[in-house]
Amino acid sequence: MTAYLCGLLVAFTPLCALSGPGAADTTRLSDLVRESLANSPEIAMARAGMDVMGSRIVPSASLPPPELTYMREGMPQFRYSDAMFSRLEIMQVFPFPGKLATQRSIAEIGADHAHHDHMETVSDVLYRLKSAYAELWAMQRSIAIARRTGDLLRQAHAVVRARYSAGSAGEEEVLKSSLESSRNDNMFLTLRQRELSAKAVIMAILNREDSDTIGVAAMPDSLALDVPLETLLAQAMETRPMLLHDSLVVDEQKALLTQARQEYLPDLRIGVQYMTAPLTGFNGWTVSAGITLPFAPWALVARSGRIDESEAGIDRAAASLAASRAMVRSGIRQDYARAQADREQSDAYRRAILPRAEGAFRAALAAYGSGKGDLLMVLDSCRMLRDLSTEELMIRMDFAKSLAGLEKETGVQELARIR
Repeated sequence: MTAYLCGLLVAFTPLCALSGPGAADTTRLSDLVRESLANSPEIAMARAGMDVMGSRIVPSASLPPPELTYMREGMPQFRYSDAMFSRLEIMQVFPFPGKLATQRSIAEIGADHAHHDHMETVSDVLYRLKSAYAELWAMQRSIAIARRTGDLLRQAHAVVRARYSAGSAGEEEVLKSSLESSRNDNMFLTLRQRELSAKAVIMAILNREDSDTIGVAAMPDSLALDVPLETLLAQAMETRPMLLHDSLVVDEQKALLTQARQEYLPDLRIGVQYMTAPLTGFNGWTVSAGITLPFAPWALVARSGRIDESEAGIDRAAASLAASRAMVRSGIRQDYARAQADREQSDAYRRAILPRAEGAFRAALAAYGSGKGDLLMVLDSCRMLRDLSTEELMIRMDFAKSLAGLEKETGVQELARIR
């Protein structure tokens, strides 16, 4: 019996005081963040989109291409050499002053849109990376707990079978110890599957080869959230890429309204023509100028409709911005409340719940060793300690995900940077 108790304590000690992995096996989150910024296909695609929109700024403010025309006039029966006149003309359209500046402003807003879309993609990728990393950490620690619990349950089942063979234990004890061990093995398989799923998510984000792998995750022991809620709400209004994008939509619609109104302004056409008359030997120049007539009755309806459309677009963009701000504030409040609740629950588990579960296990173990208890109480208390330890890990995982959510909602990569 003494040897059996020693075996239980050896298996129990790592369960309650689970030590972290060696530094050589640890894959740090900060390293994965840097790798994702450099290798993520989603971030690369958003960055390329930003480059595309930026390349449109200069062409948008350029004059339209000139038109070169060559004419042969007065050709009897289409005989080219008998033409009476030969004309070579170059024509250039000059938009009314201010139109090109408006076009450039719209293109610059489009480039800013692409920049904020890129930053929003970065925030989303990092959120998914950090969430998957937190789940990987929780699953790896839960697997360690399940593995050690399995060792304990197998030792206990061996003892029960020995006692059953000796006639000092009932069949129900053998059955329950076997079922408890099988249940723990099934839990181990479930945790292992979730670990592999978390690794697959991280591998996809990092764009790693299938032959690569992810090591052991590491998380800080303390759960800290020192930034006030009001600071997070104010920070989001300044740095959340989605909000900056939506605010630019309002500016874009205003620029489009200006552009629609500028359609009432005429454009200037200037041409220079060189004419020759082979039959008379005349050579001379012609200069022509003209303007568009935007006030033609059949053109006013379309221009008026574009102005109405732009004015409605401004109202829609303003409403969309207000809705986005409300959604971001709601997300911050929810993540902040969850993080605070997770931190309080984790503290309660560490201060009271887990020590009590550990005490209950030790008491059941001592009672069984002295012959005053039964093995079923030992198994129940062991299972409770395992489940509570796993629950505390899940709470810490949820806390890490809530922090990642706050970073995404505020548009910063680390909450520690917020002052």
